[in-house]
Amino acid sequence: MTAPEDDLKLFHCPALVALKVVSGKWKTRILWLLRERPFHFGDLRRRLPGVSAKVLTDQIRELEEAGVIERNSEVRNGVEHVVYAYSDYGRTLVPALDALGHWGLTHSNRMEAWRAEPGLAGRDE
Repeated sequence: MTAPEDDLKLFHCPALVALKVVSGKWKTRILWLLRERPFHFGDLRRRLPGVSAKVLTDQIRELEEAGVIERNSEVRNGVEHVVYAYSDYGRTLVPALDALGHWGLTHSNRMEAWRAEPGLAGRDE
């Protein structure tokens, strides 16, 4: 996390404030998965190969602290299970993630086409 004086600097760029909430190797992936439906911790872990339980817990906690996701309980067969889902406030982020995902696909396709152009193979971007 950043120092409080650094947080004040972020407000000069609202996009940076938003990116601070969702950025990180796992946060964006967690949020992308939760667009589908709520998930149990174990289900998230299985859908995110390579993430450790500690890192996933830390990332979930940061998203909870930001008010983007929430921890809920559901009872199945008399057993209580914890599930993670978007909060009402967090749902307002989904259109922005969708737009960013669309841009990412467009960019990826553009870079793929650029690399396929004759004479550009092996050239760094």
